[in-house]
Amino acid sequence: MKRFIVATALVLCLTGRMATCTEAAPKPSITQKHTDFYDAFLMLLNPHAEKAIRTKYPDRSYSLWNANILSLKRVSGGFSNYDFVVKVKYHTFTGPHNPPEGPLVITFSVSNEVKILKVEG
Repeated sequence: MKRFIVATALVLCLTGRMATCTEAAPKPSITQKHTDFYDAFLMLLNPHAEKAIRTKYPDRSYSLWNANILSLKRVSGGFSNYDFVVKVKYHTFTGPHNPPEGPLVITFSVSNEVKILKVEG
């Protein structure tokens, strides 16, 4: 009988502590959501950017960690409301330990497919 009371008290004590220690996972902040969407958008444009950069400058490389979306503009009119013009600035370099070659700005048209409108730099 004594063991039963001790076991019951132990179970109640442990489950009571578990209930107070559990808490809801924190919700991501607006800035965190922004960076996730920002990174996802850069990742989706990456194959097209790589093709444009390799065509114009075959020896240059770039990375997405320092790419900047300069502007994102919804194009009204036409069949879809999901047409955008996006300007992205990529910092290119040649070799891993060399200084940057300079920025390269690529203008994309995003609708049913991604097209490159202009490469500056």
